[in-house]
Amino acid sequence: MNGMTIVWIVVAVAVLVILAALVAGAASRRSERRAEREAHEHEEQARASAAQAEKQSAVADEVDARARKAQADADEQTAKARRLAAGASERRDAAEQARAVSEEHRAQTQNLWPDDGSRNREGQPVDPSWDDGTHPHDPRHGRHSKH
Repeated sequence: MNGMTIVWIVVAVAVLVILAALVAGAASRRSERRAEREAHEHEEQARASAAQAEKQSAVADEVDARARKAQADADEQTAKARRLAAGASERRDAAEQARAVSEEHRAQTQNLWPDDGSRNREGQPVDPSWDDGTHPHDPRHGRHSKH
């Protein structure tokens, strides 16, 4: 081997080393770009997921607010129903008391003025024609009707 052959071998090895370094550098840059693209895609997905989570959170807050309002309305209606029921109960009690007083007065009236249907309050005989409208002075009588 002469000196020139050694030089050519060294040059060839240097060229191969340089080419290998260039290929390795290009592959490294390609790998870095791919990693950057993936990182960018993941960042976009993270943003989209965060936006979706914010939307869902806002909707959940809105539904929660509507549920609280509906519960408050229901509580208000329940309170109103209780007040109305209490008022109805009071009125029912008052009606029962009034009915009892009325029955008491009726009983006292019957004791004071027994009514067998034959006499009026003044003690005069009752004419049954007043009951069926056939009495001549009864306004229901035919001659008293307006034409």
